[in-house]
Amino acid sequence: MGRAFCRRRRSRRERGPLALRAGSRATDGVTVVAVVFACAAVLTDAPAEWLVLRDPPTSADAALVMAGDPDYERTKTAARLLLAGQVRLLLLTGGEPGPGDSAESLRQVALVLGVPGERIRMEHLSHSTHQAMLAVRPIVEREGIRSLVVVTSPFHQRRASWAARRTLRNVRVVSRPADPSFWRSQGWWKTRRGRAIVLSEYAKLLYYGVRGWI
Repeated sequence: MGRAFCRRRRSRRERGPLALRAGSRATDGVTVVAVVFACAAVLTDAPAEWLVLRDPPTSADAALVMAGDPDYERTKTAARLLLAGQVRLLLLTGGEPGPGDSAESLRQVALVLGVPGERIRMEHLSHSTHQAMLAVRPIVEREGIRSLVVVTSPFHQRRASWAARRTLRNVRVVSRPADPSFWRSQGWWKTRRGRAIVLSEYAKLLYYGVRGWI
């Protein structure tokens, strides 16, 4: 009986590594499937499309134009809104030097497009999206602005709009991505620039969330 018991114990020990290896293979298989599904989710347009907020067209007191506009697509979109009578003021942001990064450079383009100078307000202090919202807040209060169209590049629209809602309390915020834009959500993962833009924007959203800015 003792010998039979020992044989049974040995057989269990011998089966142990095999069972462990089988379990390990099953776990590896689940991991591979999970990774495949994660990659399939990432390598679609969905992560980029989520960054884009677009509200139905509506009138508002002002259009807020975010700097970082080297091609002036944001400025051109906002100017069209004003010239069409959908907003009465342009609020231009940007304290960085250089074309597209300073409020003054955005102003010059807006003037060329036909926007009257008396319809333009500017802040020259900001170096980030969060700083821009803080810098325009006194202008918003002084001008009695109760509704605001945030105009920026499509990939930046969610963060900018959330930051505006967080900082500019009691103001109705409307999202209007620049159109046409150099950036498209379709196939964003296929180019290095596309990947850099989307991944960077998600990192910034995370940072803004941790700081309580959105």
